[in-house]
Amino acid sequence: MKNKFPEIIGKSEAIKEIFRIIEMVAESNADVLITGESGTGKELVARAIHKHSLRKDKPFVVVDYTTIPKNLLEAELFGYEKGAFTGATESKKGLVELTDGGILFFDEIGDLPLLYRKNLRFLQEKEIKRLGGLIELNTNRDLEKAVKEGAFMEDL
Repeated sequence: MKNKFPEIIGKSEAIKEIFRIIEMVAESNADVLITGESGTGKELVARAIHKHSLRKDKPFVVVDYTTIPKNLLEAELFGYEKGAFTGATESKKGLVELTDGGILFFDEIGDLPLLYRKNLRFLQEKEIKRLGGLIELNTNRDLEKAVKEGAFMEDL
């Protein structure tokens, strides 16, 4: 039997269970929390989910909170509008928008500062507001519109 996940090494019952979960989750549109010690392969699992999902042709974007300065976190995640702050000479999409229906992997999400309610709103409501923006941007795709445009299969 060929291993569907060659990037993940192991033959134990625990690994087989992880493979089964990856297959199940990849078929869904659910938000997924992958936990484990640092270096245990959480990103490998996330990439395997992406590779076997309906989103495989969309971006896989990694957000590592430990590498983004706290004063830039909001702008990096949600983007900003021209004039939102000194030096914002043009609007910029954030990582959330750039993911465009793909998978956004929050690495080390436990390091997210508690005050980032905007991130919670994004995770719960799938809505974002660019820094300096006046309108909420919905990150959910309009599936009915996508079906009409031929970008999504109606039977799904």
